[in-house]
Amino acid sequence: MATPTLQPPISPEQRLALEQQARYNRIVRNLAIGGVVLCPLIAFLPPRKLDLYTFSLGVGFYLSADHLCTAQTGRGLIANISPFKAIEALPTDRAREMQKMIREERDKGRRLAGNAEEKEERGILDRLWMGDEKEGWKERRLQEERQALEEGKGYLDIIIDQIWEVWNWDKKKNDEDAGKKED
Repeated sequence: MATPTLQPPISPEQRLALEQQARYNRIVRNLAIGGVVLCPLIAFLPPRKLDLYTFSLGVGFYLSADHLCTAQTGRGLIANISPFKAIEALPTDRAREMQKMIREERDKGRRLAGNAEEKEERGILDRLWMGDEKEGWKERRLQEERQALEEGKGYLDIIIDQIWEVWNWDKKKNDEDAGKKED
């Protein structure tokens, strides 16, 4: 069984310095959290205008977020966001080569999967999200919008018609009106 290594006792001055450093770090962290939350809130309060005051609040937000990011990860905000830093962080040329080959294979697989996916049946998430819509739905919707505008309808009428289609499961208003007149 291993015995823990004993650290030499620290002097009162060192203990006081460590406590002050911990207190300072805690205060700076709390100020940074406050800056991340309060700077955007203050910037979006009326009157909303783009001036030196708003710019300084943006800088305060960035510096606060950068401090929190550096404290958490050891790297700054820009270093964490930049995609090129991840490539440079690889230790050897061989690792960079391997990363490049993997990325090329992944892109090749995505292209092939994209072609095969068009031929295959859509997945359950696509079916839930898109419903029964087929390819080219945007073009059809734009064509319907152009026709409605040519007929003299406004955008409000188009939006109401679309809401009516969704609410009534694609039944037309005319079909409903015709059904009522026959009764």
